[in-house]
Amino acid sequence: MKTLSENEKKALRYYIGDVFGNDTFYGDKKAYIVINSLFFPDIFSESARAAEGKYLNTAIIEDVPRLLGFFEDLFSVFGKVRLKNDYTTYRVERMADFELCHRYGRTISMTSTAISGFLDSYRDRRGIALMKFRLAEGNHCINVAETLDYYAKPEETEILIPPFMEMKIRENSLADSERRITDCDGNPPVISVDAEIGGICGMSDGQDVELYRCNAGIRLYKALNEGNTPDSDDIAEYILWKKLFQKQLKKMFSEKMTAS
Repeated sequence: MKTLSENEKKALRYYIGDVFGNDTFYGDKKAYIVINSLFFPDIFSESARAAEGKYLNTAIIEDVPRLLGFFEDLFSVFGKVRLKNDYTTYRVERMADFELCHRYGRTISMTSTAISGFLDSYRDRRGIALMKFRLAEGNHCINVAETLDYYAKPEETEILIPPFMEMKIRENSLADSERRITDCDGNPPVISVDAEIGGICGMSDGQDVELYRCNAGIRLYKALNEGNTPDSDDIAEYILWKKLFQKQLKKMFSEKMTAS
């Protein structure tokens, strides 16, 4: 593994929730809620997470250069690391997110998985799919315990899979032990699958996108946090902004993978 810079280590620690202090951006232990939502289409993800009582932190999208700087550092980590062994890892996924991944045939956002099995901490979602990931030696996935000098959450045995990775799905029958894993409403899993991770799904060689501060998105987050329906104009502007943002993220990710 290539040596990580302090900024790269900080970005990884931030994503996994190893933070401290009261800064509205860098002090958010659950920043991944908004960060992952930015990869999903429309307001699909933001609405689902708000409906589960999760908080959408407006500070994350208020400073676009800062946010892009975080992604550049985290994507750089993915470019520098490779798995040293084959792994089977586990994730309790939101069913709606799984269906989208299945439809697109790839990971949508960063995907946190565990070597040790299905974690209880991921059962706080409504409607779940159990996913077993087959990860090959050499994949650009982050084994957090091996990557950081200090791992604040060793019990999570996390391997982080990047976005934009090809994924082949095979459905399995639910085992009796899996049926006992329930969602936030006490319902059993809808499905159990094997997911094999492949290469990058469509490299980008486009031009940089000029991004602006999306005040409509900030208003949209506030409305969802308060249990209200966002203004239709705000929804339309945020969706347009997010498409541009995703285009820039894909270009940035492709560059980091090419440079590795």
